[in-house]
Amino acid sequence: MSRSIDSDLLSIFRDEVGEYLSTLNSALLQIETSAVNPEVLRELNRIAHSMKGAARAVGLKVIETLAHYMEDVFDAALGDHLGLSPDVCDLLYDGLDLIQNIVDGVENDQQTVADVLARLEQVVAAGAAAAPTSGPPDAADDPMPAPAPSGKRDPAELPAAPASPALDTATVVIRTAEESIRVPVSKLDRLMAEVSELLVARMQSEERQQEVEELRRVHGRWRREWQSVRGAYIRLARRLQDGPDELRDDLATLFKFLETNQRRLQEANQGLTQLAQALRQDNLRLTTLTDQLQDDIGGMRLVAFDTLLGGFQRIVRDLARDTGKQVHLDVTGAAVEIDKTVLDALRDPIMHLLRNAVDHGIEPPDERKRQGKPPTGRVLIDVEQRGSEIVVRVRDDGRGIDAAAVRQAAVRQHILSKQEAELISDDEARSLIFHPGLTTSAQVTAISGRGIGMDVVRDRVESLRGRLSVQSAPGSGTTISLSVPVSLTRIRCVLLQTGGQTYAIPSTVVARMVRLPRAGVFTAENRDMVVIDGQPMPLVTLADVLGLPVTPRPDDGAPLVALVLRAADRVVAFEVDDLASERELVLKPLGPEIASARFVSGAALLGTGAVIIVLDANDLVRAATGAAITRRWLPEEAQPTARRLRVLVVDDSITTRTLEKNILETAGFDVTVAIDGVEGWTRLNEADYDVVISDVEMPNMNGLELTRQIKSASHTRDIPVILLTSLSKPEQQQAGLQAGADAYLIKSRFDQGELLKMIWAVV
Repeated sequence: MSRSIDSDLLSIFRDEVGEYLSTLNSALLQIETSAVNPEVLRELNRIAHSMKGAARAVGLKVIETLAHYMEDVFDAALGDHLGLSPDVCDLLYDGLDLIQNIVDGVENDQQTVADVLARLEQVVAAGAAAAPTSGPPDAADDPMPAPAPSGKRDPAELPAAPASPALDTATVVIRTAEESIRVPVSKLDRLMAEVSELLVARMQSEERQQEVEELRRVHGRWRREWQSVRGAYIRLARRLQDGPDELRDDLATLFKFLETNQRRLQEANQGLTQLAQALRQDNLRLTTLTDQLQDDIGGMRLVAFDTLLGGFQRIVRDLARDTGKQVHLDVTGAAVEIDKTVLDALRDPIMHLLRNAVDHGIEPPDERKRQGKPPTGRVLIDVEQRGSEIVVRVRDDGRGIDAAAVRQAAVRQHILSKQEAELISDDEARSLIFHPGLTTSAQVTAISGRGIGMDVVRDRVESLRGRLSVQSAPGSGTTISLSVPVSLTRIRCVLLQTGGQTYAIPSTVVARMVRLPRAGVFTAENRDMVVIDGQPMPLVTLADVLGLPVTPRPDDGAPLVALVLRAADRVVAFEVDDLASERELVLKPLGPEIASARFVSGAALLGTGAVIIVLDANDLVRAATGAAITRRWLPEEAQPTARRLRVLVVDDSITTRTLEKNILETAGFDVTVAIDGVEGWTRLNEADYDVVISDVEMPNMNGLELTRQIKSASHTRDIPVILLTSLSKPEQQQAGLQAGADAYLIKSRFDQGELLKMIWAVV
């Protein structure tokens, strides 16, 4: 009868087998280097038998089979039917290594396992003529039968279910209400920030575990190298008595060291194994604790969506009365709980959508009757949680979005030329409703027609790292979907390399990660296209979109690596240099100074402590599906020179420093950073720089003081200084220029292309 195996039993098994393996390794080496001792052989045979039984108890068939063959080998050696030659011992060590890997959680190569088992079977068969040996393990070999492969019990073996106790339904016990207190959201925010730091600590611990695992792999190679020369060691040991006295003394000293080295090797292996296991357990506990703590704190921040319904119902009612329409509002998923910060941020966008649905979408009662519709229009808010996202749909059964009217409005307001408007599809035309300033309303009213609203919806949703899509059919209505992450502090991302840098992209917007033959790229409408899963889509190079140096495409027929992103109802394949892995990241705010940087959604910390930029998929897709991608950041005269320009970045914010450093290095500059004016001045006295980019507000020495210092010293006065700061008042800009700065850029209007152009303008 099979038994379920719990984690405690597996832990006991690992400890037990760890001791077995240590004894087997030491005893086997003892037999190799000295005369065969029957007592040692009997101990080896007993341990192999015990290990076989323990493996069978927990259902580890590979260890059971390996131990069974080892038991047969030692039994044959005890009967003098099989000699433990170096080749046989090598095979036994290989088997012990496979068992050690299983115990340590390291995956074995299946072909290697098969080869070792086959060779062990051959060795066992070689002694069969002199003395019969048992075959592969079966149920009769041990009193405890092997578990069934499926891990399921036979129905006949299942115990009968106990009878259900009688229930007294005469009374209903009402559970007393839980005591509660009010906690300010600011306190929860601080607590969540502290948990985020705990998540960073967990990721750092995981990095340490990877380092320990790598050390174990190095140690394993060391042990295998020692085993590869063990035969020579044994032969020399046996010839030791025949050598000259002086040689015998030297060799004895050497062999004593080698014996000690073997013991130290075994001790180190055991210590590393225990350390790796302890670290793995610590990481597991830390992961469980941080996940539970974040879930609990996140649960404290959750608010049911229906807390907003009163305001939504009121606005629909008032708008219907003002426009002389009959509108009924339905809500599904009102009980779905959403983080209060996310819910507060969604309030205004949803109100915009409701306002547009009533004013633009729902027809007057008479018009609806003529179309065969009920006089009362319907607006639906549908809320659901999909994995790590909250999806809110606002749907109406009105007239829908007139793609032709949107095209005309786009031409009339000079957003598109007439020729461009004729080329775009109806879906692309409808997406233009999110363009700032576009309106199809002929009149400006208190409700709509002012050219604002939908762009506000898009900006607010994307500020939450969300995305927005629209579906509409003439005469049938419109559905606008808002997708936002459940958590604003942690996010699963795909790491990628492009232009010599590593970036992250949220997993929720990644539709596919593929490798494609370059022969599959074709041209349509003067742009590269590919077909993935039967769907044609644009193919662009991510480095081109970001304005980074493009890695030359290999001409060896290697496939291209593409990341398919879906945003705003559009799908684009981005070619990248390589894809790394998917992992959970802890997001850090960029700050208002650079929060509006194009293509940047946020910054995150890796377990190594490095800062990585999280890309904005919405910006990337819009850029890729808009005008042709050009190297707009670098003017023609700014092509690579014979020498890389050296740039000194001075800023007290690590996030800002890292962002600027990444931008400048990917543009081909040699970048050094400093944390304040004092360190910046020190760097200027240690090396030559072509340009200095400095913040203004910094401790110790601010940017204005540093600029004056640079311009007053004879050896630095010719170095251009660009002040990149959040101080935007005219008098503050004037102060910067009076201090001697060659240029003054505002972080709130930060654009990496403008920064690069400014550098080339001043050097």
